[in-house]
Amino acid sequence: MGKIRNHCTIVSGAPNDNINFLKENIDANSFIIAADCGYIKLQKADIKPDLIIGDFDSARRPDIDCEIMTFPVEKAYSDTFNCVVEAIDRGYNTIDIFFAIGGNRFDHTYSNLLILEYCRQRNVSCRLIDDNNRLSLIIGKRTIKKEYRYFSLFAYLCDCHGVTIEGAYYDQSFYNLDSMDMMAYDNFAQSNRIIGTECTICVEDGVLLLVESND
Repeated sequence: MGKIRNHCTIVSGAPNDNINFLKENIDANSFIIAADCGYIKLQKADIKPDLIIGDFDSARRPDIDCEIMTFPVEKAYSDTFNCVVEAIDRGYNTIDIFFAIGGNRFDHTYSNLLILEYCRQRNVSCRLIDDNNRLSLIIGKRTIKKEYRYFSLFAYLCDCHGVTIEGAYYDQSFYNLDSMDMMAYDNFAQSNRIIGTECTICVEDGVLLLVESND
């Protein structure tokens, strides 16, 4: 019998600290990893991590009763990426990463965005989540619910062909097309809205970046 795989939550260290959002949306039954100072957010939310990974350059190494993996400050990868690698090595195939978007360091945000592709190539579903945004990838077909005010689509790292949208204010008929091709540099599919309660998005070839967002 193969390895049982389930859900892992990673709490990263971006400045966003909406602790109530974390408490209300984290899967308490998941395997919870704190990326460096992410453990402070978990402490504020009264949530105990199963594992803490970091170099502890932005927060002191905690004195806490859980597993801790310490990396040197001079290392190849970010603390959040090391958390993802460890989660995949432990067999988790669904990963949610909280507080990995925003802040003053855009390079950190972009690095975390690329984690989505690292996970996709390993057949791992991954989302980046905070109180204003949720980022994920669409391969093939996905139905999304009206949980955020807007959604935007971008061709992710490659051109996409045969894109259709059903149940949204803007769809391919807006361009008098049966389906759309989206190039990696296109930015015309932003700030769309779901009409009813859900919307179905399909892509025949390529990978779409889905950004669900609020103001």
